Amino acid sequence: MIRISMKTDYGLIALKHIASLPEGNLANAKEIATRFNLPPNLLAKILQNLAQSGIIEAYKGSGGGYRMLRNPGDVTLAQVFESIEGPVHMVMCTSNDGCCSIEDRCTVKNGLTSLEDKFYEFFETVTLADV
Repeated sequence: MIRISMKTDYGLIALKHIASLPEGNLANAKEIATRFNLPPNLLAKILQNLAQSGIIEAYKGSGGGYRMLRNPGDVTLAQVFESIEGPVHMVMCTSNDGCCSIEDRCTVKNGLTSLEDKFYEFFETVTLADV
């Protein structure tokens, strides 16, 4: 079974919450973590990744928090996945690391690479607004 990671799940929950706020309102990590019962330290790291990738904007200091920097309809799930996880691969052999001991004899890598490409293309068509 193919699943998204808990980190990505938490990130999507946080993004949907931030996107639901009235324009100009900020959500802080502690409030999001409490509301959705998410681990606060992990959520803070996820939000930092999303801010670094330009999906949300971080405001520091007292009264700080996060707001959407981009329209949810312009943020694809592929962008969210990569912001949180880095390059996403179904199996390690399709990454540039090439860590498989039977890579030179493998009979499924080409098929898995093709399948991975199709998944990525699909996730490029689904936006945060669609979720």
